[in-house]
Amino acid sequence: MSNSKVDYFFIGFPKSGSTTFYYLLKEHPEIFAPEIKEPKFFCTDINRQIKNNLRDNYFQLINSEEEYANLFRSGENNIKGDFNPFNIFSEDAPRNIYKYNPKAKILISVREPVSFLRSFHYQSLYRLIEDEPDFLKALSLEKNRRANKNIPKYCHYPFFLCYSSLIEYKKYIKRCVDIFPRENIKIILFDDIVKNEIKIYREILQFINAKNLDFVPSNPDRNPSHALRFAWLRKVLFTPSIQKWLHTIIPLRLMPVGAKVSKTIFKKNQKKPFISNEDIKLLKTQYKSAVYELDEYLTKENLFDRDLIATWGYSQI
Repeated sequence: MSNSKVDYFFIGFPKSGSTTFYYLLKEHPEIFAPEIKEPKFFCTDINRQIKNNLRDNYFQLINSEEEYANLFRSGENNIKGDFNPFNIFSEDAPRNIYKYNPKAKILISVREPVSFLRSFHYQSLYRLIEDEPDFLKALSLEKNRRANKNIPKYCHYPFFLCYSSLIEYKKYIKRCVDIFPRENIKIILFDDIVKNEIKIYREILQFINAKNLDFVPSNPDRNPSHALRFAWLRKVLFTPSIQKWLHTIIPLRLMPVGAKVSKTIFKKNQKKPFISNEDIKLLKTQYKSAVYELDEYLTKENLFDRDLIATWGYSQI
């Protein structure tokens, strides 16, 4: 499949295996992925809104198709992959990716809604786009946040605080299905990754037309649940003017080194706070319609042959 274009795109969802498979796949001798995991080049609508919010402090790592191509220059003869799970929320990204490469393969991993939102919320605290540490309270703030109230200082794209919108799985997947051939789209279940990631790994290798299906990678960075330490320093570094200055003075090739240093300094592995079974059941009741809608759609489009309602425990809700 190798050519001058990127061959496959792991476009979502966040907290559903993209980091795991970024590291697993880039180890394969036939596959190349750049050191910058999330170029954020194709989600032009998201970029525009962030630019509107940041104004003069806005910066973008990759500004042209030539700069994007340079990220993959070292993998010219390999199967090349892009791993930006936030592309799934972008209305522009599927069209932009298709325009760039109409033969691209699309990978989408879905996760049970409550589990996904808990993980996304916890990650958002680390990224400073969320400032309400209580998951249930954060969910209750959605109405205010849609009215542009209670927006954290460092959140420049408030859509990510509209948690109920993040699990409109059918809408986001349909954007891709309406553009790409069915055979170029693969739906992955996060539960299956947890159960047997090597099996899913080999399914992906086959999907993207790798020849060596027996290659066994080492244990990857799975981006486990983590909390923030030295929050005061991270807030200083996340000040928009400082962020822009840092990205101006640090060469693009050194950005991945800076990201690794940042993780070492600011990340501490820590489990997500407890949530009761009663609260989980209540949330599942709220999200039940989205799960039924997704299950029906994936079955109708012959994209997935599993019973999500039973697998995710919604049949008794």
